[in-house]
Amino acid sequence: MVGNATATSPDQNPAARWSCVGRPESGRDFVNCPPGTKLENYLDFPTCWDGRNLDSANHRDHMAYAAGQTCPASHPVVVPRLELLITWPVNGGGLTLAGTRNGTNVTDQPGYTFHGDFFNAWNDAELKRRVADCIVAGYICGTDGRPVQQ
Repeated sequence: MVGNATATSPDQNPAARWSCVGRPESGRDFVNCPPGTKLENYLDFPTCWDGRNLDSANHRDHMAYAAGQTCPASHPVVVPRLELLITWPVNGGGLTLAGTRNGTNVTDQPGYTFHGDFFNAWNDAELKRRVADCIVAGYICGTDGRPVQQ
């Protein structure tokens, strides 16, 4: 789990970022992208594991964020970086994510409440191969899990 669905300020959810594709500005709350562009959201998952627990009561405590390039002593196992990136086209006069369903507003929460979950459904052998061939070997790989020809 990453993000904070109950955040009451941007500082309570540093994992979420919003920006317009091709523009340098970003923030933890929704940004207003011009028509014809794309709104994007990033969620950065923790990269350090405690090495013991596959889950925890709050689904968070078994994982931690690195400080720079170093994992804390309580979470010494480095795991591959996982980032969820979602991009929405901006049409018409702008984009709102506070849409309606059957005429009723379904959300009016700010962008800093964005959150997500990761469930590993990889075939174990294929995941191990991709980690070895791409991450451990230091290559950028394509969607087929093979190093991109440089």
